[in-house]
Amino acid sequence: MNKKTSVVIILCLLLVGCIKKLPKPPEIEKGYTEKGIASWYGDEFKGKPTASGEIFDPDKMTAAHKTLPFGTIVSVTNLDNGKTAQLKINDRGPFVRGRIIDCSKKGAKELGYYSAGTAKVRIEVVKEGKGRSGESPTEVIDGDKNKILDETFTIQVGAFKEIENAKRLREILLKKFGDAYIAKFKDFYRVRVGHFKNEKEAEMIFEILQKSGYEGFITRND
Repeated sequence: MNKKTSVVIILCLLLVGCIKKLPKPPEIEKGYTEKGIASWYGDEFKGKPTASGEIFDPDKMTAAHKTLPFGTIVSVTNLDNGKTAQLKINDRGPFVRGRIIDCSKKGAKELGYYSAGTAKVRIEVVKEGKGRSGESPTEVIDGDKNKILDETFTIQVGAFKEIENAKRLREILLKKFGDAYIAKFKDFYRVRVGHFKNEKEAEMIFEILQKSGYEGFITRND
């Protein structure tokens, strides 16, 4: 057995081992912190539903995060000027490498980086949200919808308007990694890999995906 075959087998075992029904998402401890870049989004999304199902209002203190449960209250500190504000997580994002939180327009103004567009920040969990509360797949292609709804973390590798493009990527990922599916959310077909019980397991597989030349991000299924 060559080295390449061994790596593929180990990866498949890891993925299969992660496919299990989970009673609830893992708790996020109060005081959990993270440092990175914050961006903001505003009027162009006003009135549109967020991933939690709430309607986005750029003049409210809300934010998007890739994995924190919906309803979580975070304290965000702008490390450039020391300003701090509390925001509620009600959306998913930002989907740009290096960015950890996407604040509403009002949040960016309160934190003093509205004009700059981005800022280096520290986020700290003040109160954990209830988790799943909003958007779920309207259709699952080549996957078990109930299993997907029970999973906690997954890796999104692509999102397409046309299902044929999503299917092509899914077939490639399936051959290489043994676990890939398509979940339709509104008008987009999202291609995802794996069902993981915690973020650490997802990070292991995400690192392998990146080394294989794939972009993407870890996200929470809600």
